[in-house]
Amino acid sequence: MGIRSRGRKALLQARYAMEVNSESLSANLEDIRLLLADPDLGLGVPMDTEDWNWVSDVARAVHYNRTEIDTRIEDALENWTLERLSLVTRLILEQALGEMYYSESSTPVPVVIDESIKLAKAFDTDETPGFVNGVLDTIVKTSNANTSTRKK
Repeated sequence: MGIRSRGRKALLQARYAMEVNSESLSANLEDIRLLLADPDLGLGVPMDTEDWNWVSDVARAVHYNRTEIDTRIEDALENWTLERLSLVTRLILEQALGEMYYSESSTPVPVVIDESIKLAKAFDTDETPGFVNGVLDTIVKTSNANTSTRKK
């Protein structure tokens, strides 16, 4: 698993923990960082400062733009509401949009979508990867259409 994949997974886990334990995101991220750094646990190579800075950038992007992110998700949902989504599905979608549109990351959109699908496969139901793919694809197409319209 690549370092950014591990970062996305760590961020998802920290955001999930934040929703469940009511601790701050930074406290939950620190707990995950310490777990990854513990050689006795065998969870892999610790992430360096640059990698954690990238994770923190995506976390801030989601946090500071969550209202707009959630609106974009709701606009892309057909016969669904944000409240009906599982917590994990909502977190995956928010994180993807935060990385794609609001972070300093230069990750190509198809990579972010692919990584989001992998997170959905690992942490949610069998139907979730296709659902995540469809919602993100709708958002990207809508964003591209809006951008094309503005350029004319």
